[in-house]
Amino acid sequence: MNEPVSRFRLYLSMLQYGNAHNRDFAKEHASFFSKMLGDLARLGVKDLEEKDILDVGCGKSYWLSLLLSGLNARVVGIDPEVVRAGMSPAKYWAILRRNGPERMARTLYWDAVFRRPYYATLATESGLSLDHSAVALRKSSVSQMDLPDNCMDLVVSHEVFEHLDDVPAAVRELRRVLRPDGLTYIYVHNFTSISGGHHIAWKYPDTEPSETVPAWDHLRENRFPQIPSWVNGMREHEYRQIFEQYFQIIDWIPGPREGETLLTPSIRTQLSNYSEQELLMKGFTVVARPLSL
Repeated sequence: MNEPVSRFRLYLSMLQYGNAHNRDFAKEHASFFSKMLGDLARLGVKDLEEKDILDVGCGKSYWLSLLLSGLNARVVGIDPEVVRAGMSPAKYWAILRRNGPERMARTLYWDAVFRRPYYATLATESGLSLDHSAVALRKSSVSQMDLPDNCMDLVVSHEVFEHLDDVPAAVRELRRVLRPDGLTYIYVHNFTSISGGHHIAWKYPDTEPSETVPAWDHLRENRFPQIPSWVNGMREHEYRQIFEQYFQIIDWIPGPREGETLLTPSIRTQLSNYSEQELLMKGFTVVARPLSL
């Protein structure tokens, strides 16, 4: 299949999923936020008011930054692409210049079609007021941030680290900007899971299994490589080895399992180099405190 046709089909499927599940995405994000607060409270962090928090890879909706600012935290959201509130010609011109026409078109469509219902659902599900002006948004790579040393109490991230091309550099930077008693709460989408290849057809493997893309195709023949964003392919143990160089692991929280009924004996034999946990765990969360420099 030629590249333009393949890209067109990819974006068409993304629009279809967005139309069908935009409000579901907001509900999932509010649920993650609630779980994060519960996990932090269990570890003794019960009040984020006036805390300095960094949201790594905040994305065009910067939802995690918004929710944290709703708790009166001081939040900085960074992303390698231009992220701005609202809709304006200047915003889309900046995205076009810095991130290209595809990103500009995707952001414009999201703003025009999905933004209002998404944020309305996010506010309802979280019970928080969303003040877009309260969040400081910056275009920045996590591997080289224009932030002073020891300036953050908490670093959060949701499904971002699997897209980084230099995870060790990013983790070193997190240690630099965190205060000695600061924490990370970093959720990584597990590459070896059934949805870890980031093919849109496997967004909901247990309720909407793909009839076109084979299960775990990205670990097998990889016949459907067209995905919305590049992934580094790192496995869980590789992340752990990197984090342990710079951080004391406080908790390593496994995420939910998915695709259990789809892991047939034939597929299990083909993927014998991976443990069952690797294949079925959707993601994991790294809670860690920086080691002394």
